[in-house]
Amino acid sequence: MRNLIIQILIFVVSVFATEVIAAEYSASTEPKRVVVIDPGHGGPRPGKVHRDIVESNYVLEVSKEVRKQLNRKMPDLDVYLTRSCDSAYHESQSTDNKLRAEFTNNKGADLYVGIHCNALGDTKVKGCEVWVLTLNEKLMNQNRLVGSRYADDGDFINPEDIDRNSQGFMMALSRQLENEPYSRFFAIECCENMAKYGLVNKGVKAGTVYTVLYYSECPGVIVEMGYLTNSSDYSYLISKGAKQEMATAISDAIVTYFKTLYGGDSAESGEDADVVETKPAESGESERVDEGYTIQLISSAKRVNVDDSQFKGYKGRVKEIMGSGSYKYKYCYGSYATSADAQKDLKEARKSFKDAFVVKYRDGAIVK
Repeated sequence: MRNLIIQILIFVVSVFATEVIAAEYSASTEPKRVVVIDPGHGGPRPGKVHRDIVESNYVLEVSKEVRKQLNRKMPDLDVYLTRSCDSAYHESQSTDNKLRAEFTNNKGADLYVGIHCNALGDTKVKGCEVWVLTLNEKLMNQNRLVGSRYADDGDFINPEDIDRNSQGFMMALSRQLENEPYSRFFAIECCENMAKYGLVNKGVKAGTVYTVLYYSECPGVIVEMGYLTNSSDYSYLISKGAKQEMATAISDAIVTYFKTLYGGDSAESGEDADVVETKPAESGESERVDEGYTIQLISSAKRVNVDDSQFKGYKGRVKEIMGSGSYKYKYCYGSYATSADAQKDLKEARKSFKDAFVVKYRDGAIVK
């Protein structure tokens, strides 16, 4: 009787373990990515107000349109707005921005996009620009020069207020070193997209240490869609269709960002779009087949050096496996006989690459 009970328990445990592994594998084929869209200002701080445009209201409408378009273009992307009405997180603007960063971090965001409009006393200045975080000494010192341009002082941190020996500064510096290349990649794409609608491309800007970027853990940018104080930019921004066009420019940049870094449609939908069908051996041929399972960390449209720093602790241990489509270069770690074996290391890989998942390969190519 005792042996029978033990056998039943072993059977139940084995079935349960199999179901857990299957569930984990199913989830791994549909990695979720997160973007936080932050409509600037709100509540007691309307931002820049010029004629018929109130910045806080304008950017909220654009942000909602960005979310709407992303829900259509990338349905498996989690899109969050920091606010959905004319509200603020805190009466203090500096604290408000910190809380927006906290919201972003709590969502586990892969990208933060703050959306704003610009204004300046010099009405000749015009164009779109995107700001990224940098803690470069020379650029930080420029804050003293550009800081007076901004009416809302709580938007940015003066370098004099940053304790270079503090843990906060060291953490921000570490994040900046890791995130800045990704932020710049998105910023360039976004600027080019906005310029397609006639705005002057002022390019990527750095120097002002924005509070929300300083405290955010993921790559992030501040998008400035144009200068309300410039007659040309104002005429465009107030025109019919401008909000939707700006939303299209931003959402397309977000789609490009995620697909370039993490792969094509297959990664978003869980479908096997990036599949290379292998050719069966001719009858009578003797063929050595190298196949198994591996953990895909990223995919790319261009070849990447396996010693590149973006592979973090896996640098030098990554192998390139070919797929198909626009993002045919798959960078993977490990070689396993079964998917269950690969699953054992997947949790560790996701500490550095949250969207990693298990794939099957055969003779250097991803297969079904």
